[in-house]
Amino acid sequence: MWKHDNFFIGAFAALILSLAAALLVIATAPLVYRQFSDFLPQNKFLLLAFIPSILLMRQYIRRLHFEKAGMGALTMTFLLIILYFVLLDKSTFSIFFLNL
Repeated sequence: MWKHDNFFIGAFAALILSLAAALLVIATAPLVYRQFSDFLPQNKFLLLAFIPSILLMRQYIRRLHFEKAGMGALTMTFLLIILYFVLLDKSTFSIFFLNL
């Protein structure tokens, strides 16, 4: 199913991959960041969650030659990055709520 040249499959795969990476970053960033600083990490670490979807887009476009699925992954990644900058970039709210 994941190797079909379909716009929606690419967008859905990028969304799922970005959400999984975001959960991983939210869970591990405070633990790793605390080794170097006494403060909680900033929301900028969430930008690391978009790297897997960018790599997925490259996989679809360059290696598999699936232009439609690659454009779906590109569109979803672009929308998620815009949502990040609109909602979280200069916000006083921190998504790193785990105070371990």
